[in-house]
Amino acid sequence: MSYRTVIEHALRVCYAEYQDPAAFAGQLLARYDAERPGPEAYPGELDMLRGTLATLHAVAEHGDLGDVRKLLAEHRADDAAARAEQGKSSRTPADATPAREQRLAQLLDTIRTHRGQWRVGQVQALRRVTGGPTQRSTARRDLAELARRGHLLQHGPKDGRFYTLKSRKDGA
Repeated sequence: MSYRTVIEHALRVCYAEYQDPAAFAGQLLARYDAERPGPEAYPGELDMLRGTLATLHAVAEHGDLGDVRKLLAEHRADDAAARAEQGKSSRTPADATPAREQRLAQLLDTIRTHRGQWRVGQVQALRRVTGGPTQRSTARRDLAELARRGHLLQHGPKDGRFYTLKSRKDGA
C-alpha cells in the first residue's frame, strides 16, 4: 500500500460528513499534486546532472583527481547560475530551455573535456549512458551543428568522418 492511498483514506475518514468524501479527498489530492514542484529545481537539471556524472565516470577512470575537482567546481557554478536564472525567469518550465540546446551544450562540454576525434558512434554511446536520444541521425546532426556553429572541425569523408575541437590555431 502506498502512502498516497493511506493519505486518501485518512482524508475520506476526516471528511466523512461531506456528501461524497471520496470525491472530496480526490479533489484535495489533485490540488496538492498541481501545487507540488516537479523533481527538477529548474528545467534541464536532471540532464545536466546526468552529463556531469557521465563525464566524471570517464575522467575518474583515468585517475586524475584534479580534473574531477575541476568538473565538480564547474558543475557547482553552473548549477548556482541555473538556479539564479530560474528565480528571475517568468517563463514556464516547459519552454524555459529547449532540449536540443541542452543536448548540444552537454555534447560540447564532453568533447571539450575529453578532446580527440569524435565519431557518430561515440556520441551514440555517450547518449546511452546519459539518457539522451541514441539515433544515429540525431548524433550526426548534433555534431554537424556544432561544426556549423564553429566549435568543431569536420574531417572526412575520405579518412572516415570525424570531428575534433576547433582550437585558436585552427583560425577560430
